[in-house]
Amino acid sequence: MLGKKYPEREIITKVLRSLTSKWLSKANAIVEGVHYQSGTLTFDQLRDNLITYEMTILDQNGENKKKSLALKASSQEEESDENDDGEEDKDFALLMKQFNKFAKKKNFNFKGKK
Repeated sequence: MLGKKYPEREIITKVLRSLTSKWLSKANAIVEGVHYQSGTLTFDQLRDNLITYEMTILDQNGENKKKSLALKASSQEEESDENDDGEEDKDFALLMKQFNKFAKKKNFNFKGKK
């Protein structure tokens, strides 16, 4: 695969250089580590090391938590809602009419208008 064209050490170096600033302390620790210095660090070991760091340190700091998204209604929707008030009134009136028919069939006692 890539091992023939790029030695594993070069790939590991490129991966470490591509990490963002929140990974800087971990990248420095890996570079200063015995396995990296001796050239015995494999790509799989690096990957496992970074995954462990992400799961423990970054999650504790809240760096890697999912953020919820709240959307604000736009003014166009508010205007259309104001225009729909007439339709809502009609729907409500129809609902009340159907409820009154239902109530009469079930012989509910009404207080007030008949």
